[in-house]
Amino acid sequence: MPSSKFEWMRRVKAVEREHIATRFAMDYLSAAVQRDPSRIGGDLRLRDFTDAAERLEGTYIVRLFAEFETCLRAFWLVALGKLPPSRTRDLLDGVGARRRIPHDQIDNAHTVREYRNSLVHAAEEPPEPISIDTARSRLCHYLSFLPITW
Repeated sequence: MPSSKFEWMRRVKAVEREHIATRFAMDYLSAAVQRDPSRIGGDLRLRDFTDAAERLEGTYIVRLFAEFETCLRAFWLVALGKLPPSRTRDLLDGVGARRRIPHDQIDNAHTVREYRNSLVHAAEEPPEPISIDTARSRLCHYLSFLPITW
């Protein structure tokens, strides 16, 4: 497991790049099956492609946050020598306090967490959507306060 903030930031950015590649592929494929629905095989329908395209960014927000959270848990385990808190909210606040991360950066990471939670847990009143590039930027900015290696 990486122990460098730069490697973790690269991993988060790689998820964003994968999203861009997948978006390109989905757009291409969606256009192809719209032109010729007979290309759809198995039990798939045209609506399945539309749904996948609509939910793609949310899927990658979840993956992006998973990389970020894994980094914080690895950092906590090594830096503090004990298991990290089970609640992600406590993990963000705890790392933020130990690394003296500015409150606005902690709050930005929490907004991504809350949006991710709304996607995963189907919140009744979801927060304002966050684009994947905004989420990546906020999470990488938070990670920039970690030591170079641990």
